[in-house]
Formats: sequence, C-alpha cells, structure tokens
Amino acid sequence: MTLQELQDQALQLSVEARWQLVQAVLDSLQKETHCALMEPDPAFPDIAFRSDAENSWVPVIHGTSIHVRTVVMAAIEWEWSAEQIAEEYGLSKAQVDAALVFYNAHSHEVNGAAPEHLPKTLPENPPEKALEKAPEKAIESAKP
Repeated sequence: MTLQELQDQALQLSVEARWQLVQAVLDSLQKETHCALMEPDPAFPDIAFRSDAENSWVPVIHGTSIHVRTVVMAAIEWEWSAEQIAEEYGLSKAQVDAALVFYNAHSHEVNGAAPEHLPKTLPENPPEKALEKAPEKAIESAKP
C-alpha cells in the first residue's frame, strides 16, 4: 500500500475515527521514542539496554551485544570464573564483574526471558570458580 492510498483511506474515516487513528500513532511514536532514548542506569555505566528479537529491552554490556543474562548463566550454570567469561566473550574482568553486580541489583530485568532456574540473586558465597568478588568501585556505585 502506498502512502497516497493510506492517506485516501484515512480521509474516508469519520472525524472521530481519524482522531483515534492520530492518537494511536502518536501514542506508538511516544512509546518508541521513550524506548529509543532509554539511558543506562547511572549506577551501572557499563550496562546498556538493547532491543531484542521480541522488541523487548534487555540489559547488555555497554559497547557490546553480550547480554548480562549470558554472563550470569556462564557464571552460575557453567561455573566459569570471571576470567574464563572475560576471555570467552572478549570482555574485561571489570565488565564481567559489572554485569554480575547489575544482576544482583536488577535480577527481574535480567531474568525476563531467562530460564526460571536462575536465582533472583547470586549466592552469598558462590563457588570460587563461579564468581569472584566484584571490585569495590562497582559495589559502591551500585549503592543508592
């Protein structure tokens, strides 16, 4: 359908129906603009949000397409160390630590489409191989 055909069809609608159409388009644009302008949480500058295949916003490591969920699964499910994760995905250890600290603070965003067996927070005393303590800087920046 061409733009002209669409415009002709819209002009055939009643004034009330045209107004509803305009409102629906404006609401849609406002929602898309809000999502497109989504800023990272200032407490987590290493985490950004990216639209996925389902048009949902998921947390990723800033400057990459690597999902925070991927880092968490590698740490918990596969019991990889932070160094292993960093090496495998081409990240710094600080980026891995930032993703894990973000997960502890925002597990509901991370678990959105993740398997239900991921915990809401990382274990208090995770296996030494699975996780290493996040840098003090990352912990301090996560505090309100």
